[in-house]
Amino acid sequence: MDKAASEREEIPSSLFSPSPPRARELLRQAASAWLDTRRAREYLLEADRLYGDDIGVVVGCYKFHFYKGLLREALPYARRAAGIMAGRLGLPERLSEVSPEDADFSGYESGPRFYLFALKAAGYLHARLGEIPEALSVLETVRRLDSADRLEVSRLIDLIVRGGGEEE
Repeated sequence: MDKAASEREEIPSSLFSPSPPRARELLRQAASAWLDTRRAREYLLEADRLYGDDIGVVVGCYKFHFYKGLLREALPYARRAAGIMAGRLGLPERLSEVSPEDADFSGYESGPRFYLFALKAAGYLHARLGEIPEALSVLETVRRLDSADRLEVSRLIDLIVRGGGEEE
């Protein structure tokens, strides 16, 4: 295996290292307490307090709030997931400064795709919360970075612009 291929193989493990055992345990406890939202949130808050920069914890918190219909609470986790990955990929902090040349956004590498999916999630949440200008700003950035439109963000943008409903 050549050096470049070896480095590509190492990227996913360094971008997505396993969550610490205590973080995984807190996420399991939150999942077990799913029906008791208050208790589940306590476990998630503790996981977030202790391991707030761990992607597994951030995604777990995002998914909990999203699937509970707590979209306002899910939004910061989507944004934070994108921010964590941006840092790991060496991307600029400001979304407007990220360019297609900063990473292989149209490819299938896990880090850049995760970044785009997290941004798409944030854009979708903004739209669902009625924050259309912010939604379109984030989603247009995703479209600019994903020139092949592999995440099909153009369909979501078109739906938002048309004022589409839930059934779409």
